[in-house]
Amino acid sequence: MARKILEDALGVAGSETIIGTGVTVRGNLHSESDITIDGTLNGDIKTTGDVTIGLNGRVTANVEAANITIAGTLTGDIHASGEVSIRETGHVKGDIKALGLAISSGAVFIGRSLMEAPPTLANHEPDQQLPETTNPATKD
Repeated sequence: MARKILEDALGVAGSETIIGTGVTVRGNLHSESDITIDGTLNGDIKTTGDVTIGLNGRVTANVEAANITIAGTLTGDIHASGEVSIRETGHVKGDIKALGLAISSGAVFIGRSLMEAPPTLANHEPDQQLPETTNPATKD
């Protein structure tokens, strides 16, 4: 038991990866936790967690993650199993493939976007009827 306490003496077990302002990283980054970048990264990023590119972040990479938020600059393609959010200060140059995409007023996006079907509709056959939805406002 004492050994496990010493291994985490700094309290970093399970914490996310943070690349702070003024830090430059060259190379690929693979993780199973969230990644926050407010510095510079050149290489590819792959994580099962979320990626946040802060206001000062300058990233040249293909990014694969659950959810991705960009407030800085990203040059490269994005593949998110969830949502991509480009904030008003964000600049993205590359293609986006995700379940959802939110682009704030003032954001810059140069590329193509492809919306993937949610898992519940992914197995839907094109000639099958989807369940009907009703709008309560149009009822008699």
